[in-house]
Amino acid sequence: MGKSNQQRRAAKRRRRAASNAAGRSEPNRPADDPGADAGERQANGDAREATARLLVAGADAAFGDNVDESALDHVVQSLVVRSASEPAQLAAVLATDWLLQLTGLLWENGWQPIDLAHMVRRHQGVRGSSLITAVIGQQALRAGLADRAPAEWTAQLESLGVSSGARSTAGPPVTSDWLITAWLAGRGIPIWDGWRDVLKLIGQLQNLHRLTPLGPPPSAWKRTASKAGSAGTRPPAASAARRDPPAEHDPRMLSKIRALLSKAEATTFVEEAEAFTAKAQDLMTRYAIDEALLEDSAGEAEVAARRIHIDNPYAEAKVQLLSTVGAINRVRVVWDDHHGMASVVGMAVDLQLVEMLFTSLLVQATRALTEAGNAPPAQPGYRSGRLNRSPSFRRAFLLAYATRVGERLAEAGRRAGAEAGSSHGTELVPVLARRSEAVDSAFDRLFPETREIRAKRVDARGWQAGREAADRAVFAAGQVGGG
Repeated sequence: MGKSNQQRRAAKRRRRAASNAAGRSEPNRPADDPGADAGERQANGDAREATARLLVAGADAAFGDNVDESALDHVVQSLVVRSASEPAQLAAVLATDWLLQLTGLLWENGWQPIDLAHMVRRHQGVRGSSLITAVIGQQALRAGLADRAPAEWTAQLESLGVSSGARSTAGPPVTSDWLITAWLAGRGIPIWDGWRDVLKLIGQLQNLHRLTPLGPPPSAWKRTASKAGSAGTRPPAASAARRDPPAEHDPRMLSKIRALLSKAEATTFVEEAEAFTAKAQDLMTRYAIDEALLEDSAGEAEVAARRIHIDNPYAEAKVQLLSTVGAINRVRVVWDDHHGMASVVGMAVDLQLVEMLFTSLLVQATRALTEAGNAPPAQPGYRSGRLNRSPSFRRAFLLAYATRVGERLAEAGRRAGAEAGSSHGTELVPVLARRSEAVDSAFDRLFPETREIRAKRVDARGWQAGREAADRAVFAAGQVGGG
């Protein structure tokens, strides 16, 4: 199908969605109310249709391939006039319904709350982020997700400051269906600017592509919950990932590990960082191996999947670091550059440890990169650090850092594996092999078509500096080869 045909069909879908929202929304009484005379019903229907057309035109002009500031200003002006002349706030009601409808459709198309918040923040900043958070909270309330959402979903809502069963705690109280009006008033946003934000958000949401589902969508939650109590039944296989992550056997151990890594990242003294990390290494090794053996003996070793959001600049170099950390720990990584998301597939405990280690190393790499940028000039004619702040230097620095860290992780993994083998005997080898096979199989089902990121030429100075920084990095080797 040609691009022009695709755009026409997409526009038709957007107009149909707006018309559907218009048909469902009536702030006072429906147009076909027998208590209304024919003239009133016709007027109500005409008003809804005209407002829906304005919203469609505004959303198309605000975001996507057809951005048109002049057309957007005209639509916003019309909406502002209508808002002043319509006591029932028809435009706000229709916009709210359209946003909630689009959000619900995105949940069915593989998106999750933090994915949506990430994408909007990436393109629209703080104000757009506050609006989508309010929309997510209102959609959860209207859809009644509180009693049906899985633990991972609920945790994501809570991380955004949203309750799945009550109003959003991240934004202004929403006491009616008119989310737009409440958001504008609660944030003190001028109505002109607010409508531009609303239309831009609608435009972005309707242009988002489908994501690979990492779990059952909301439409399957009730069915899943109803079957959960039946003996021998399992959640429907909407993906290779299980619905909820397995319960932590010792959450206190994870808390200790996180605390030690935080102290290692915060200190500026190498010896102190190494002491904190050495203790974390010991705890992680014990935790990961014990989890693997416990899950295998209980038959609970199931594959999980989640997304990690990685922001610019140099996102691809950061993904290389994540991929390197994951490969050593039997976690598969696939990068979605368009959305700025990396999907990771592995055993739940491995995903937890990989994410912690990646975050810790990224903090250290960023600090080392900043230090390199402030270093005294190595060549005459440059001010301090200027040469080391170029994009090519920084990109090469992070890529080399990831490569060298991978070498260190692989070496630490061989040592940890040898020590674990001597402690647990021959039972550990087949357990780890089965876990790796299960991860590979699940990954192939979720992502049957992938390609490797092609290597690019990099700045030699940045590469050398990155390798040297990686040699100074501290990390929890217990996350390597441990489970």
